[in-house]
Amino acid sequence: MSDFTRDHLENWLKDLSVRHYLCPNCDGIHLTDLEEQLGVLESRVFLDEGMIIISTELPIRPSAVLPLHGSLNLVNFEHPLVKVTLNLHDDEIPRLVISGILIAAELSPAYFNAFLSAVTQSTLNVLEHATALDVLFLDEPELDADAQGDALH
Repeated sequence: MSDFTRDHLENWLKDLSVRHYLCPNCDGIHLTDLEEQLGVLESRVFLDEGMIIISTELPIRPSAVLPLHGSLNLVNFEHPLVKVTLNLHDDEIPRLVISGILIAAELSPAYFNAFLSAVTQSTLNVLEHATALDVLFLDEPELDADAQGDALH
């Protein structure tokens, strides 16, 4: 499929019964089931320059950034389907970003489904690992998915 569009992604997600919504503040398709997990700020699917990007962000305690940074190579080794990075900005809480990328050219719905399932499972595994390490910033009620309401843009 040479002219793959966001409409294709939306239709496939709908056909797969994946709960999602379009955000008015970004070009992403938000994945509701992942965003409802405790500790997840945002989970989105983007179509950018012929690539499908699935990205999930977790808030990290500032005091955990240095030890977590030291273990990122191991985390990435244990979860080869996704890339796990730290996103640090002066005016925001540090975030752990979990991303999977797939080329959209000639993509079939079945392969997309397999990719989405695998990235979702890897993301949940990284979330579980981060929770076990107690590095997530869960102290503020506005960071909880249930209390958050709208995405943090």
